[in-house]
Amino acid sequence: MGLLYTSIRVKDMKKSLAFYTRKMGLKVVGRRSPVPGELIVNLEDRATKQRLNLMWYAKSCRWYSPYKMNGVELDHLMFEVKDAKKAYAKLRKGGAAKATDLWDGKERTMGLVKDPNGIWIGVMSKKKK
Repeated sequence: MGLLYTSIRVKDMKKSLAFYTRKMGLKVVGRRSPVPGELIVNLEDRATKQRLNLMWYAKSCRWYSPYKMNGVELDHLMFEVKDAKKAYAKLRKGGAAKATDLWDGKERTMGLVKDPNGIWIGVMSKKKK
């Protein structure tokens, strides 16, 4: 068994798409609307080929429900980067809200920001031994 993809429900597709493509570096590999009022944008990480689906539902869609939890339905997504300090600073400078302070430990450096939906997005770099 292998993880195929992760899907997150988004409040604003335009803002979410800008965040994941421009700030996180994912590329759009597909778009579809299999059900009236549903929009799915498929994203892929160029390096790892991991997939993330952004899911948006109009009020008229049979899958719609009010967005109540502000992103806590999904704990966090973690991205491995070369330099977490630089990536975290760039995300914060670009307007991403802070979820945690940057943490610099023995084995890794990491910090988490919030995407436009309130979902925590982490950047982590491992230290060379």
